[in-house]
Amino acid sequence: MIKMMTGLLLLLGLAAVPFADDLSQHPCTGAKIPLTTEKAVVLAIECLYQGRVAKVELIQLGGNNWFYQLRVLIPGGRIKTLDVNPETGLPLDPDELEALQ
Repeated sequence: MIKMMTGLLLLLGLAAVPFADDLSQHPCTGAKIPLTTEKAVVLAIECLYQGRVAKVELIQLGGNNWFYQLRVLIPGGRIKTLDVNPETGLPLDPDELEALQ
């Protein structure tokens, strides 16, 4: 019984995704930040949401300002559209980011 409780607590601890203001690694994949490829961003979002990315768009805001917009199939069969920071692989929406914590 104690082993099962310890295992459950460990699992719950690993499931929590800590976010810090100065990230050196992605909190879910452990990839070094800044992420440098579209594939790394896709893997980061799939890890955070336990889903599959169905579509990736690069949204250009002008100059060097841009982000990824991803459509993610999340558990339960819903599609979620996320604007994602290309360097961190985290959602740009503060409410969305807070919901992940």
